[in-house]
Amino acid sequence: MKYFNITGICHPDDCFMVDTKNKIDQILEMVYKKNYFVINRPRQYGKTTTMFLLEQRLITSDEYLPIFLSFESSDETAFKSSKNFSIAFLELFIYDPIIIKYGYSKLFKDKLKSVRCIKTLSVALTDILSSINKKLVLMIDEVDKSSNNQVFLHFLGMLRDKYLNAQKKKDITFHSVILAGVHDVKNLKLKIRPEEEKKLNSPWNIAVNFDVDMSFSAQEIQSMLIDYSTTKNIQMDITAISERIYFWTSGYPFLVSK
Repeated sequence: MKYFNITGICHPDDCFMVDTKNKIDQILEMVYKKNYFVINRPRQYGKTTTMFLLEQRLITSDEYLPIFLSFESSDETAFKSSKNFSIAFLELFIYDPIIIKYGYSKLFKDKLKSVRCIKTLSVALTDILSSINKKLVLMIDEVDKSSNNQVFLHFLGMLRDKYLNAQKKKDITFHSVILAGVHDVKNLKLKIRPEEEKKLNSPWNIAVNFDVDMSFSAQEIQSMLIDYSTTKNIQMDITAISERIYFWTSGYPFLVSK
């Protein structure tokens, strides 16, 4: 039975939800252009659901391989050292359902013994990605948990370096990388040299701006109410109610569903 969901991921089969196809289409255009970007919005703004829907759209393509990861459940020891992090990162791929489905788990598992730091992780990723005949799109949710960790910032720096080298045809890397969190990691600073506190640089200055409007307009809210009225066989003034909901919520996704 479908319901208005205000916790976790919203699934179109289970929840009454706004039709966000146009928003997903805009994000897909960024992916097709090989953009790296951050979806940074307040909590309960639909970030995780958007990433999930994006993954579902990309899965249907033979050209792309979307991998949706989260560090939310990672053990704290994963961030104690670059070696621990590198191993934990590869393990997220090994047990990913999509990686398993396409038979790529062994590619990642075989590299576990060779990774000792972020640099060797970079080398391992080059070897792995060169063996996958799809454009791998990396999506990482809940990056805020890791954003104050120097190891994670070095990881972002590694992705930046691989991105720049790939543009020079000197490396192979992820086709697109999408990070999701409350804060924009473009504003974070990475110590280039530990002994020189003042020499700082953003580890994610390659990211393009994310300008997709994640809030819901009154017209978009109508799509949710149309689904509700059709499913429940209820007659209602959808336009008036949608406009009123927008008036009281300003289109904040959580409040719209609430």
